[in-house]
Amino acid sequence: MTKQTLARWLAALGLELALVGAPALAQGAPAPTPSPTAPAASPAERASSDVHQRQLHYAQREAASPRAADFKGNGAGIYIGGSTLAVVLVIVLIVVLL
Repeated sequence: MTKQTLARWLAALGLELALVGAPALAQGAPAPTPSPTAPAASPAERASSDVHQRQLHYAQREAASPRAADFKGNGAGIYIGGSTLAVVLVIVLIVVLL
């Protein structure tokens, strides 16, 4: 088995694994039925309510730890997220396989 054949086989396997849940995702979740007693809120009202809830939550967290206001960063830092790690992993695998 050559490297090229192995790479094609692994790519096909990866594609198959990625598409296993595609039928379930295509159907989606059933739409919730609105209750007849609750008035329907507009999307803008729901969004403003969510923002208000988050602001209250953050205010409570800030009040719970007053020393957080004194935090000073210690200079520059590098953040490597999950997507960056995934891209690096794919590149390393391609280099190793070829």
